[in-house]
Amino acid sequence: MKRFLLAANNKAIRFYMIIAFILLWQFAPDLGLTNPTFVPPFTQVLADGAELGLTKILVHICISMKRVIIGFAVSAVIALPLGFILNGGLPKVSAFLRPLFAFLQQIPPYILYPVFLLVFGPGENGIYLVIFWSVFFPILFTTQQGVSEIDAKLIRASKAMNCNGARIFLKVVLPATFPSLMRGIRSGLSMAFLMLIGAESMGADSGIGWMINNAQKLGWITRIYLGALIVCVIGFALNYGLGVIEKVFVDWKPVAELET
Repeated sequence: MKRFLLAANNKAIRFYMIIAFILLWQFAPDLGLTNPTFVPPFTQVLADGAELGLTKILVHICISMKRVIIGFAVSAVIALPLGFILNGGLPKVSAFLRPLFAFLQQIPPYILYPVFLLVFGPGENGIYLVIFWSVFFPILFTTQQGVSEIDAKLIRASKAMNCNGARIFLKVVLPATFPSLMRGIRSGLSMAFLMLIGAESMGADSGIGWMINNAQKLGWITRIYLGALIVCVIGFALNYGLGVIEKVFVDWKPVAELET
């Protein structure tokens, strides 16, 4: 029993600070630490969610998730192969293009949203493009970094054993770069959610970002916190799920390094 409790504690210890934060959020107004008008208790935010209704919340979540998934998937499908091709087969081209990519990365996707609206018109396209732009560079650069860090001895050893290009990629390149790929995917996903909320608040009539922006216009404080809480829970769940996937497929890597 003691061993079981210790194991359970080791798994739950990472959530203790979250629990402490929620407790502080709940009791801070009662203790006079915050103004309940501007920082309502946690249970009051949950009550507002119950009043809104689970169905409506799920509709907004599904709409936002659809936008994230489509924009993220299109960006990853382009950025991942491009990173392998540039650094794996065209290093000189990669070195030539890298300053341009680094320059373009500095342009905040949120600023480009009005431009996307002018070029492509109002609607979903602008939101997808903002997400695409925010995800593309983190995935591209981490993929290139992962490829550049592969030990050349592994490639030479594989060729010495008569492995062809496809086998070298699947058995050497992909496993060696997988941690970098996951780091880029996790970073890109975080950026996707950040830009999604901004884009939805500017040019959407549904979604979590729209819900937060609408609550802000109406001065509905609890609804703002509710939207922020939903974003935090979804983002945390996705990031945690990606971390679990990384541990499963990269079992040779130290756990402490995976969790950073």
